[in-house]
Amino acid sequence: MYHQQRFDGHVHSDCSPRGTDSVMSLCEQAIHRDLLGFSITDCCDCDRFDEMQFSKRVRESIYCVYKARSVFEGSLIISNGIEVGQPLDNIGKADKIINGFPFDMVVASIKKYPDGRKLSEIDYSELSENEIIKLLETYYKHLYEAVKWENFDVLSQITLPMRYINSEYAGYFSIRHCDDIIEAILRKLAEDEKALEVNTSALRGKLNMILPPVRYLRMFRELGGKYITVGSGCHSCESLGSDLSEGISLVHEAGFSSYCYYYNRKPVFINID
Repeated sequence: MYHQQRFDGHVHSDCSPRGTDSVMSLCEQAIHRDLLGFSITDCCDCDRFDEMQFSKRVRESIYCVYKARSVFEGSLIISNGIEVGQPLDNIGKADKIINGFPFDMVVASIKKYPDGRKLSEIDYSELSENEIIKLLETYYKHLYEAVKWENFDVLSQITLPMRYINSEYAGYFSIRHCDDIIEAILRKLAEDEKALEVNTSALRGKLNMILPPVRYLRMFRELGGKYITVGSGCHSCESLGSDLSEGISLVHEAGFSSYCYYYNRKPVFINID
């Protein structure tokens, strides 16, 4: 189903290491694709904060957002966000960046196992089922500690391991072994009135599905969760707004009547038409 009210809640500009296009170019594409707007969520990875000069990148991102707002005011909503990766690796710098700038939204993400290995760099086909389960258990215990940090608004990609484990090499692997701790994470998000992100980027990859699956969205709602964001996770104009209608439909299937974006660290609801 096509949805008219589409807002992309997870967008990277060229201020992110893998981003390729400027905020101004993204704005032009958003107008062309008839989006309500989007959130710039450029990366700030705490495990390599100094190495990648994220302090400078964050300042450039904010400047570009405010410049774009002055040009596209009245025709496009541009939310000023940040994606804080691996916050537990340097909570001091994470808090300093977040508290030092006027962000509309803070997204938290965990893309590494506690031992520092990236989820995307492991060949899961070489591991036994028990080894994968142990990896998942360590990941979700670490993710639970991250959501206890609380200085964020949206948790990104709670089922991110599925994207890499369920590749064409490893076949399908259920993460239901970790449902108890995933439920604890979702309960914590609901209690703290944080948002859960629906991310469409894996629909464009080998996994070919939107994450998280609808069963976890339903679990979140049943636990009292109120806030859902929907984002493409794009790093270029080409994929800006991609598959948002499919993501919004999944949110509706889970029983939600709206999703949201953030302004001044507060959710703004968009009714699902």
